[in-house]
Amino acid sequence: MAPVAALLALAFLAGAALAADPYAFFDWDVSYITASPLGVPQKVIAINKQFPGPVMNVTTNYNVVVNVLNSLDEPLLITWDGIQQRKNCWQDGVLGTNCPIPPGWNWTYNFQVKDQIGSFFYFPPLSMQRAAGGFGGITVNNRAVISVPFDTPDGDITLFIGDWYKKNHTDLRKMLDAGKELGMPDGVLMNGKGPYKYNDSLVPDGIEYETIKVEPGKTYRFRVHNVGVSTSLNFRIQNHNLAIVETEGSYTMKQNFTNLDIHVGQSYSFLVTMDQNASSDYYIVASPRFVNESVWARVTGVAILQYSNSKGKASGPLPDPPNDEYDKTFSMNQARSIRMDYGEWTENSRGTYNKWDGVSRCTTQVFPGAWTAVMLSLDSPGVWNVRTENLDTWYLGQETYIRVVDPAGGYNVTEMVAPDNMLYCGLLKDKQKAQKPHGSSSSSTFAAKLNGYLVAVLVLLALAFIQ
Repeated sequence: MAPVAALLALAFLAGAALAADPYAFFDWDVSYITASPLGVPQKVIAINKQFPGPVMNVTTNYNVVVNVLNSLDEPLLITWDGIQQRKNCWQDGVLGTNCPIPPGWNWTYNFQVKDQIGSFFYFPPLSMQRAAGGFGGITVNNRAVISVPFDTPDGDITLFIGDWYKKNHTDLRKMLDAGKELGMPDGVLMNGKGPYKYNDSLVPDGIEYETIKVEPGKTYRFRVHNVGVSTSLNFRIQNHNLAIVETEGSYTMKQNFTNLDIHVGQSYSFLVTMDQNASSDYYIVASPRFVNESVWARVTGVAILQYSNSKGKASGPLPDPPNDEYDKTFSMNQARSIRMDYGEWTENSRGTYNKWDGVSRCTTQVFPGAWTAVMLSLDSPGVWNVRTENLDTWYLGQETYIRVVDPAGGYNVTEMVAPDNMLYCGLLKDKQKAQKPHGSSSSSTFAAKLNGYLVAVLVLLALAFIQ
């Protein structure tokens, strides 16, 4: 199969000739690899042998085609967190709206990204699999005719943060099935790597850590995603301000923070200017929130920000987190600064809702003893999943489904029809035709269809030039 870049270039040509939106093609093999992010070898889920998976870099209005080969030993789905509100539910990748891809099979997702310019991520939603990896970034860029409210940064950096267990995700499932809690995680990973050895007693030898290399004086866009199991994290970069500009496709009022709480499933963009001297490297930290910090001290993610002219390694204590274990006011005020509220909800609270410049996002936090009001525009007919992003409680059933029906009965008109390659399971499993394991005809069938598409494009281009 031709490289993705070549396919994308040809898709651009097709769009120019046919006045259609461009296509971006991805071919993924989802499999297990062995990695030791916290110093202990364990089975993690990789995409094309990458952990974390590759970043999907697309532009608004792109048609995205992702051929997923399931090389795991259990069923698989991929969901596109935050993108689902702009595509049809047949491509949502969540159990209950889609049947899973059986082991050894492949399935092709086909959806369009619309009007969402920003930072998102994908992950496997089934059976606690995200606790083993399988996640990666989705960057939706603006078209040239659409401006963004800040100057183009000098670089773009994607950072995945999240709590991590040394136990395999199958063992975590068994604990939940037995009525046990998962307990304190073993650490926090940053881009799939363990902490920098900032403390000899808390971080063992031999841990690989992430290093972000930057140039002095330049401004970078950090896209930070909390892809963990259930731990809210405070994110900060030593001696650097975080100018928040976007969250999950919504551009916010530009505000400077020294640290920000990022809850499970949330994504933020920060502009960070490299305005410090290079006497040493700087810590990048993600630490748990609302816990006993002395007990959870070892559960801290630490990466390194390294200027190109750095004169030495980072040293000394980590930058301080908020000191409010028993007081949620600090975190709640942060949330309210980009539009939330606190206190007991009453009927009169409806009069305080922000209906003018509220932030549109796919994942919001609800603090203990507080409330969050969510306004939905039900303009996408179909069946949609609403759930907690904490994997343990989601696995135990904290989810529901919304069926959005067109009052005019518009199925096949406003609601997307079931795709030709639809998978069947449950009561409809007898309708499913068997596949040969991928590596035989399944991959070649996709390649043949793709080659046929490209041949058609070239023929049309030739006709256009002849005319």
